[in-house]
Amino acid sequence: MTISSMMSSNTIHDPNDSSPRSCTLHVCTSCRSPKGTHESLGSRTGLVFYQQLRDALSDSHLKGMVNIRPTECLSICPRPCGLALSSHGSWSYLFGDQNPNETIDDVLKCLTLYLESSDGFMPRSQRPKSMRNSILGRVPPTREDNKCI
Repeated sequence: MTISSMMSSNTIHDPNDSSPRSCTLHVCTSCRSPKGTHESLGSRTGLVFYQQLRDALSDSHLKGMVNIRPTECLSICPRPCGLALSSHGSWSYLFGDQNPNETIDDVLKCLTLYLESSDGFMPRSQRPKSMRNSILGRVPPTREDNKCI
């Protein structure tokens, strides 16, 4: 199974499959630093954070497993910088309070933990410290056997 076929797959990851999981990391590029009310779009902290994460991922063991996407707004403005993590059939997460140059390594560790889990569930105690208190929400996986009442 190739990385591209996994990224477009509509099936829940089989824990017995030895192929690596993949996920999408959305990074808010319009986030401003708390003091950066006059930052231009090109110099916003969110864009800087996205660029740093993109570069760090391309040089890491996660290359090819994480699809990083710039996102115009995650609507968490009081808690910049924001990112969302998702994968089909897995828990999804929303984090705020991230800092370029400070939390890049923690995000990479969190991504590794997420990808090592068969359903993306990351217990609070196992997430890197900066990713424990910065969580804004998590959404359970959508299962194909869910039925509406």
